[in-house]
This record gives sequence, C-alpha cells and structure tokens, in this order.
Amino acid sequence: MAPSEQIKPIEDVRDISAIAYGFMASKALFAALDFDLFTRIQSGIDSAPALAKATEVPENRLVTLLAVLKSLGLIVERGGRIVNAPATSKFLVAGAPGDFRDYVRLVNGAFFYESFRHLSTALRGERIFPDKGFYEGLIYSAGIGGDQFSSAQHSGSLGPAHLMAKRVDLGGRKQLLDAGGGSGAYTLAFCTENPRLRATILDFPETVETAKRYARGSGLADRVGHLAGNAVTTDWPSDHDVVLMSYVWSAVGEEDITVLARRAFDALPPDGLVLVHDFAVDNAREQPPFAAWYLLGSIMDNPNAVCLTPDYVEGVLKRAGFEVEGTEVMLPGITMLTRARKPK
Repeated sequence: MAPSEQIKPIEDVRDISAIAYGFMASKALFAALDFDLFTRIQSGIDSAPALAKATEVPENRLVTLLAVLKSLGLIVERGGRIVNAPATSKFLVAGAPGDFRDYVRLVNGAFFYESFRHLSTALRGERIFPDKGFYEGLIYSAGIGGDQFSSAQHSGSLGPAHLMAKRVDLGGRKQLLDAGGGSGAYTLAFCTENPRLRATILDFPETVETAKRYARGSGLADRVGHLAGNAVTTDWPSDHDVVLMSYVWSAVGEEDITVLARRAFDALPPDGLVLVHDFAVDNAREQPPFAAWYLLGSIMDNPNAVCLTPDYVEGVLKRAGFEVEGTEVMLPGITMLTRARKPK
C-alpha cells in the first residue's frame, strides 16, 4: 500500500483540538515525573491523600493532575487504589527494566519542549544562539547542564543501542569510530556485542567526561578512546574500519552532511563500513509522524537542517563514493539505518 493511502485526513474540529491542546498532556506527564509520582505509586503510595502528603502538593491540585494522568491511560484507579498502567510500570518507575524517566523529563520536557517555543523563529532562518547550534547553546550555555543532559540521553539510548548492536554484525571489524557519539551508548553496545572491537568516540569536549564515566562503568574503558571536538571540523583518525554516525545528520545542515559523508569515505579503508542512523521519514515525506516531529525539531539546532529520507541519505553516500547496501527501519516509527561500504 502506498504511504499516502495509509493517511486519513482529519475531518472533525475535535481532531484539530486534539493537536492544539496536545501540549497540555505532555506537560502533565513532565510534572508527574518531576514529583516522581509513578515511582511513588509503584511503591504502594496509592491514594490521592497519601500522594499529596508524600509530594507536599495540596490534594486539590494533585487530584486534578491525577485526573489528567488517568485520562491519558498512564494510571488507573481500582477500588480506591491508584495503579500504574503496564507501560508506565515498565518505563516510568525508578529501577524498572526500561526506566527512561530522565530522558522524558529532561530531553523531551526541558530541551525539546523549550526548543519548540522557537519554531517560528527558526523557520524564518534565524538562529536562537548566533554563534552555535541550539543544542550546544541551550545545554552548555543556558544552564540545563551538559553532564545531566548527556546522562539523560544515555538512559534513553541504551535500548535502541543494544537493538542495533545485535542487528548489525561487526564480528569481523576491529575499530569503530563513533562520530558525534555523545555519551557512548552505541559504542558500548557494539563493544559489548563484539569482544574484539575497539572504538573511539568523537564529540564535543563537554561530553567527554560523561562518556568516559560510562565506559568505566561498563568495564570497557580499556577499549574505548575519546576525541574531543566537532565531527564536522575536527580531523578524524584514519585507522578505523567502521564509522557510525547516529543522530548526527539530522543535527547539521546540508553542506555539513556532504562533508561528513566525504570524511567517512576518506577515513575508511577499502571495504570499510559506514552506518548512518537517524530520524527519517519515507521518501514521500508523509510519515511516520514521530520521525517528522524530531526532524522539525532539528531546525532549531540548524536552520539548514534537512528532512531526511532513505533516498536522500543513500544519494549523499553514493555521491561520496560509497556502495550503498540499503536502508532499513531501526526504531519503528522513529529512525532508519543506512549501511554502505567503501569499494575494495
């Protein structure tokens, strides 16, 4: 079925209202995480009076927040007891297997929510921070805190990183260059999956100490090196046979994407592998919506950001000299992975 045939145009004013007021639901979720409500509920603090006492939020206000959370399906009330929904218990509770509260609260709640306030400005082509991208400016100049933000990103990236490491066979590879690798979640996942693999993470100086800490905590510090710099302007090492660029192309402009592809080609030996993992929509640029939203957010970081599609990514790699193996969905509804090799 063609992508356009899967999209149902909206017909009712209530559909428009659901979009217009959707931010209120987001803010309710972020507030619940600020007070760690779901962890408290999971621990047995399961009534409005008890939660009000634990959070020091007056009961009249808390009851209204709980009503919103119930309307969203995040919690349910049974026999006077408040219970977390299954997904809430799995992902929004301290110590849960998929706990990514910090990612939702900081990356989505603090960073993305704040950045989208500037969307109209960014669409006009104006930079929020004149001398740097929005990511670098907000995190490192305006006070969210690079270490705190990188840690939150790390927690949200662990699951997807392990998924990619299991799907992409690097068994015969020796050296991975993770260009723009941030906290190193993908590097650590690949090194865990491939015991003979060594790696270098290249990213902003502000993230290096965070990445080193996670490498030590994973017992992989002796196999992971760190290079502080900017992937677009800093010289790349040339002794790696795999280059990974995850969530990098969506954060830079079209000219820099071309530079990154060429740098990967020049740095790799014959038969070297490049992996481009990023938010991407289909070639008709119609879906999936989550990917489109993330790409829209990239405009705040760089007015020259590109709406990535499989055809676009593959075309850039081909023009750089790579032989493209193909593009596949990595995180359903969010990201795609393109693989390409440097000819022998």
